[in-house]
Amino acid sequence: MKQPADFSPSWKRLTALPDERTMWEFDAYYQRVHPLVPNVPRAVLKQWIHGLQGEYVTLRNYAWLDFDHLLFSLEQWPTQALLSLYVVEEYRDCVQTRERCQDFEEFCCTNRDLVHWKEHGTWRTPPVVLDVTSIGPLPPDKELVVPHQLIEGHNRFGYLLAMAGMTQRGEAIVAVTHDVWVLRQPGPVELP
Repeated sequence: MKQPADFSPSWKRLTALPDERTMWEFDAYYQRVHPLVPNVPRAVLKQWIHGLQGEYVTLRNYAWLDFDHLLFSLEQWPTQALLSLYVVEEYRDCVQTRERCQDFEEFCCTNRDLVHWKEHGTWRTPPVVLDVTSIGPLPPDKELVVPHQLIEGHNRFGYLLAMAGMTQRGEAIVAVTHDVWVLRQPGPVELP
């Protein structure tokens, strides 16, 4: 893995200070960091960058990206497009474990999330996806696979796969489209 000196300057600005590292200090972190990297939405900072910025897969695959020149957009993707997302090897077991759920009783999530799955057939919090194709030449030491890769939301993605199976058995109804935060290099947008 690259050393922190090789991380992008924008990634370094996203680093939490020692007194901002827990979820209880997120608001202080957000107040300080958002003006430094205003194109990173609060929801993305909260669910991915703040909580997982020191995590190996995040550092290895995404800390080199120049967040000053990347855009996040909240998009609606069809279920079929999401089913083909690439999942890094480190998190495949997590996704597959959730995918094996046969009914809602097996979902291990908050009651609020469970109600949302049952009523809306989708996640309550949109996961984060990287449009790998938009990035251009990729460093050889990264686990990045075109066209799209799941960055954050592996449990949710597994539950979506479980919902697809439950829908095929007539036991649930998965939504037709789902909100997704997409990170991409600016340019022409091609939806999946």
